[in-house]
Amino acid sequence: MFLAMKNSLILKGTILLPVSIILAFCLCHGQSIDFIRNSGEFYFGTGTGSNYQEARRNALAEMSESVTVHIQSDFEQVVIDTGDEVDIYAESVVNTYSSVLFNRYEQRLISEQPGHVEVMVYVRRTDMQEAFRQREMMIHDFIRLGGDAREELRIADALRYKYWALVLARTHPDNTRLRYHFGGDIDLPVMLTLNDRISRMFSFLRAEINAIEDQETPPRKRVFLRFYYRDQPVQDLDYMYWMGDGYSALHSASNGMGFALLEGVAATKLSQLRLRIEYQYANKAHLEPEVNEMVQNVNLPYFERAGMRIELTGKPQATPVATGRRHQPSFASINSTLPEYDVYHTAVTQVVDAIRNQQHHQVKNLFTPLGYDLYRRMVNNGDITVLDSHVDTLRIMQVGREIMVRSAPMMFAFHNNRERFIENVVFTFNLDGKITGLSYALGDIAINDILSKPAAFGSEEDKYFMIKFMEDYKTAFALQRIDYLDAIFDENALIIVGNVVQRSAEPVENVSGMYGNLSATEIEYIRLSKSEYMQRLRRIFHRNEFINIRFEDNQVRKTQRDDKVYGIQIAQHYYSSTYADKGYLFLMIDLNDTLNPKIYVRTWQPEKNPDGSIYGLEDFRF
Repeated sequence: MFLAMKNSLILKGTILLPVSIILAFCLCHGQSIDFIRNSGEFYFGTGTGSNYQEARRNALAEMSESVTVHIQSDFEQVVIDTGDEVDIYAESVVNTYSSVLFNRYEQRLISEQPGHVEVMVYVRRTDMQEAFRQREMMIHDFIRLGGDAREELRIADALRYKYWALVLARTHPDNTRLRYHFGGDIDLPVMLTLNDRISRMFSFLRAEINAIEDQETPPRKRVFLRFYYRDQPVQDLDYMYWMGDGYSALHSASNGMGFALLEGVAATKLSQLRLRIEYQYANKAHLEPEVNEMVQNVNLPYFERAGMRIELTGKPQATPVATGRRHQPSFASINSTLPEYDVYHTAVTQVVDAIRNQQHHQVKNLFTPLGYDLYRRMVNNGDITVLDSHVDTLRIMQVGREIMVRSAPMMFAFHNNRERFIENVVFTFNLDGKITGLSYALGDIAINDILSKPAAFGSEEDKYFMIKFMEDYKTAFALQRIDYLDAIFDENALIIVGNVVQRSAEPVENVSGMYGNLSATEIEYIRLSKSEYMQRLRRIFHRNEFINIRFEDNQVRKTQRDDKVYGIQIAQHYYSSTYADKGYLFLMIDLNDTLNPKIYVRTWQPEKNPDGSIYGLEDFRF
């Protein structure tokens, strides 16, 4: 879906580009050339060439150099740490402000003769100062997001946001003077404090080996890992491990669980597992163009404490999943007494064994036709490794006519991509003991956010169905279930992709009079019909080996009416084999018929609104 949005923006940009060029490159006769050169209010450059384009290109290079010379002394302390030359570093910094230099500049034609053109380009210093102020605001936003992620044990996100804040702080001319209220009584210096906070995060991280599976032919060692932050299981963490001849692809731990696979005689004889915790996220820097410029062009700060070592000798060997031990579900208040507990437990154990041994046909009788179709989609969705196989972590509960078994952790790897994802797989049974569905679980924090809602939000069953809906929605993209997505979107659903721009007088066309407050007053949007959106999804599914969606910062609200219409606002990270982005998703869903939920509204925006909000229930009327 996001690729479709991206293409729409490219198309939109292509349409608007001539207008942008006219606005950005307009000839401005308000100031004389001498005033621009001598007033001190402008950065400028002049260039000559055989034609207008060459002269302008040379003028832009000179203007960039003038900005570099002006600010390079502000980075002397930074380059002491990086080993760069100050002029080279300052030039790289100026490149990160290219959107200001090359989108806001004005130009003057000084002279034009056959074969010789002279051009001046210039930008107001106040525009650059505004760009510095915007950079500082982004730094503050990253620090805040990193702090929120750390509180929720989303350590991958916490490290990424804090590190990117540090990288951007090093690009600000006031880098040694920037302050932020990290907590406590006073504001603290940003760069020094971020260095300290990131280093401390590594000191609070702990990794341990939970179990090891050894295989002789071919030689292979499966290492099951647990990751903790301040002795609590992390919600997410990205890492690589040494395989004897190089580091592995990036792996993602989820809910405290991780995995390492050592293959070959040399690797299986390693006495230590060397881990490297990811924190730079160069592979995701393209999501933030200003960060990406720094990642691509300068030496970045390095944290030696990101490396960890764990002894591989004397560790417990893995045992089968089934132990018969019963665990209390987190949905305790809606759990019914299940005398046939062992039936569901045994069924999941058999499925897990079939995945491990790749004997999928042996468990077909455990599924309904739809359930088996989902199972085949899942096992064909990359190479699967079952994690944590020595511990019985299954939780079983009944809601209405469904039994849910939560959950079997599995890692998914892909043939043509180095990405690795860990998902907790949830099994849904009918009362006949057949598996009707599989889904990828929400994180514990997202689940607890819904479960902790007051009674006015809904009953325990309502909360269960909300969680189930979000898990099915997330899984539908991973398993490319166009049939499910087509069924849950209302025929008249309002589907909007776009970005925040400016106010307009034209409202979005109402759908059955529901969407009174959402108008084009606040976003430049592309509205898609349901059929158009499904066609786009089909194209996306066809060209991608995998799609993975991660949710964070979810907010779920209920309308003030008596029926079961909810609004979900959630930060979403979208990964596929061809594209990745992040943004904020809003869904308005109707759960009055829990067997046939409906989405009335789907909006996505790349950034929050200027006031920090994202679109939600308050933007619609009923």
